[in-house]
Amino acid sequence: MNGLAHITIAGQQVGLKFGMPALRRIVEKMQQFDLLEGDASNDLGVVHILFAGYLNYCAMHDTASVLAFDAFYNYVETAPDNPDTVSELRSAVKEFEESRYVKAVVGNHKKKVRNDHSIGMTSNPSVSGNLGTRHGNTVD
Repeated sequence: MNGLAHITIAGQQVGLKFGMPALRRIVEKMQQFDLLEGDASNDLGVVHILFAGYLNYCAMHDTASVLAFDAFYNYVETAPDNPDTVSELRSAVKEFEESRYVKAVVGNHKKKVRNDHSIGMTSNPSVSGNLGTRHGNTVD
């Protein structure tokens, strides 16, 4: 996995790159908003992940971003209504989770948790833990 994915928003193919700049943005947003439900990203977390990937893709290609955050919000919010979108979204999220930068951060987090016995914490962070169960729908 190379951290590259594509999704279709408003009939347009959109590139995503999950590199270090995207990960930095996601971490910043995690400090501002509650983006997790347990160990998995909630819908808003997925939106921020996709938008960060989009901005990073634009930066990587030295092009201006033209899509606003709300386009990604609407994409995630309406995904359960379209099986093709769900498949595309799952593929993009998998690309994010398999990105070498995310793996490094999660690996370091797991090591820290294993070494920190004083708080008895366990963790297995996942973005896709809630995909397909939004709005009471199951899309497996």
